[in-house]
Formats: sequence, structure tokens, C-alpha cells
Amino acid sequence: MFRKTRLETTLNDEKSERYLQYIVTPLKIVACWDLFPKTKDERRSLINYVYLGIVLFVLTHIPMVLTVHLYTEWQDIMSSLGTIADSLPLIVSLIIVAYHAMYRNHLYELMEFMDKHFKYHSARGLTNMTMARSCQTARKFGRIYTACTMFSVTMYATMPVFIHFWTKEPIQGWIYMDITRSPFYEIVFLHSCLAQLYVGLAMGQFGVFFASNSILICGQLDLLCCSLRNARYTALLQHGVKHAAIVAAHGDIRDDEKHNYIYNESEMIDSTYHYDRKMTHSTAGAKTQFDIYSPEYDSATVQALNDCASLCQIVNKYKEKFEHFVSPLLAVRVVQVTLYLCTLLYAATLKFDMITVEYLAAVALDMFVYCYYGNQIILQADRVSTAAYQSAWHTMGVRSRRVLLNILLANRRPVVVRAGRFLPMDLHTFVVIIKTSFSYYTLLVNVNEK
Repeated sequence: MFRKTRLETTLNDEKSERYLQYIVTPLKIVACWDLFPKTKDERRSLINYVYLGIVLFVLTHIPMVLTVHLYTEWQDIMSSLGTIADSLPLIVSLIIVAYHAMYRNHLYELMEFMDKHFKYHSARGLTNMTMARSCQTARKFGRIYTACTMFSVTMYATMPVFIHFWTKEPIQGWIYMDITRSPFYEIVFLHSCLAQLYVGLAMGQFGVFFASNSILICGQLDLLCCSLRNARYTALLQHGVKHAAIVAAHGDIRDDEKHNYIYNESEMIDSTYHYDRKMTHSTAGAKTQFDIYSPEYDSATVQALNDCASLCQIVNKYKEKFEHFVSPLLAVRVVQVTLYLCTLLYAATLKFDMITVEYLAAVALDMFVYCYYGNQIILQADRVSTAAYQSAWHTMGVRSRRVLLNILLANRRPVVVRAGRFLPMDLHTFVVIIKTSFSYYTLLVNVNEK
């Protein structure tokens, strides 16, 4: 954990200008982000509205076709469950795009708040860290998840073509239209591909957005925990104590930091940054002898703890903004996944095949992503109190201990992202969703038997 050399360290890296720049292009494709953001030019604004209208039309048209099909071919609710289930992803994608269109300014403010207030470097202390690994993890997850989504969409849209070439039968699209000749085959196929592209990007990029934000929030909590543990050592360094001298006397801090960070790594190397402010350290006159219990360091310790409290407020404020934005969409996704798993289980009962099993696994994994990364935030936020207890508090004065106590009291409330402002996104909720889906499935089976 601490074996990096100075050549490999990330402590001297500059802060990234945009933390989530890599999700902008996919969001633009699905009209969740303006092609020309915040433009005042009428022509560009018109282009934004026209493209948004195209996406909404494509996502609205197919549910309407499914509704007409249900109306004309209706027998009973049990026979129509498959068609109803087909419409759920389309309806949810339409809601996601429409929601982003209505609250686009909130999305822009959220991203700007992150880029402006999130720290890239921790406080200069005995151990230091940056956001490099959490940013890399978020970017890697976004690319992999988007690639998997696009692969799934491609297979789903092109499967009728593969079956056509294999069986020599007419193309049977997954949308219900009476097509008998060319070029309508091609038009319907292109229409279905475009619709699936929008569905995959709308639902997939919302998952990427949620997971990436959760990873970066955990990264900020990692920085907070590291800075909190090092508060007293930050005060020593600001009073001219040599970093190597503190390492020799208190290098056992590495035992406290083991298994306490999720994404970032702490390095026992002197940093040139203190919360993104580049520092110039003069080695001349640096002290090698010090008394860590001396009151002369209390004032700087109070300032270091106040900086930690400010960072804690930034994380909590961003979490509130983030939860306020994603909470309604999370509630929609929870309902949709619960119903979709239920209908897929019922379809597997009637006719067991590998495609249905794959859909079941994909839908369950999709919801697991939200619950897993929401649970990561809870875990790392709980470790802030542990970091406060490990901050060499016994060496601090009365004022410093009072500030530390205030930080502990402020973090008694759990940091949780909730769906619909009431359902916490954690692993327990994932189990509840699976159980609820199975309960609805057994209800459908009993109704069908009667």
C-alpha cells in the first residue's frame, strides 16, 4: 500500500478540470444533455429542441404501437404479460429522458458543484492521497458498463435478422407491426435499432451516472478520512517539522489506514499540495526534534480540523443535491425492475429458455449496481468516525478536541442515497427487491392456476 516510489506517486498530479466529462457524449446522444449546453443562440437552441423531440418521438412511438397491439389482440391479462413487460424498459427510458429535459439545469448545477468544490488532493500530512484512483475506477466502470449495454442492445435489435438468415423465415421484429414487404422491413429494423439504442443509453447511462457519482463521493470520503487522521501531523508540518522526522516517530499510522479506504491509496510521501493548493517547502531550518503534545501546535490543529469539517460539509451537501436529482428516477427503476423480474420469472415458468435466463441475470445485475454503489457510500461514511478516533486526539488541546467532537456529532446521521426519498439504496434493499419479485411471481402462478 505504501511501496510506491516518488516516480510512481500521484501526489504531484494536477487536479482534473472535469470529473465526469466522459459521460457527456453518451448523454448527448440520448438527449439527456443538450447538444449545445446553456446556449443563447436561437439556432442552436432550436437544434437542441428538435433533437429532443426526435428522441421522445422514437421512445413514445413504440409504446403506442404496443398499446394498439394489446387493444386489438387482447385476451386476458395473463396472456398479455409478455407484451406489457416489453413496454416497461421503453416507458422507463422515456421517463428518464423527459426528466432530464425538465431538470437539465439541476444536472448542470450538480456537475459544476462537483468540479468546483471537490478536492483532488488531501491535506498535507504524514500520509497523503489524491483522487486519481477513484477517478480512474469511475471512468473504467463507465466504459465497461456502456460497452456491455451497447452489446446487449445490438444483440437484441439484430437477433431477428440472425434468425431470418438461419431459418429463412420472414423477419419477426420485437415491435408489433404488420409488415409484408420491402422496404418496410428495413425501415422497421432501423427504427427498432434506433429505439433500442436510446433505451440502452438512457437506462445504461443513468446507471453509469449513479455509479460514477457514488465512486467519486467515496473518493472524497477517502480524502476526508485521510486528512482527519493526519490533522495533528498537518499542524506539525505547518510549523516546520520535517516529514521524515514524523515518519520515524509515528510511522505506525499505516496500521490504522489498512482496509479503511475503498478506492484511493494513501502514500507515506511528503506532498507538494495541501487541498489543491501548491505549497513551497523550504528544507533549510526544518525541525527534526518536536513534542507532539506541545500546545504550540493546537492552533494549527484546530485549523486542520476546520478544513476537514468544511470538506465534510461539501460531501454532505453534494450528497443531498445528488439524492434530490436521482431519487425520483431511482424509485421508477426499482418499480420497473421488480415488475420486470416478476414477469420474466413467470415467462420462464411457461417456457424455459436461455434467453429468458440471460434477461433475468441482466436485470438483476442492473439493480445490483445501484444497490452496491449506494452501499459503498454508507460504508465509507461510517469510517469517518473511525478516522476521527484515530486522529491522535490524545495529543491535542481542549479546543481541538471540541472541534473533533463536533465533527463526530455531525457525522452521526448516516449518509444514504434513497430512492423516492424513503428507500435506501443498499444491499439489503437489493435482497428485498428480489424477494418482492418472487412474491409477485408466486401470486401470478397461483392466479394462473385458478
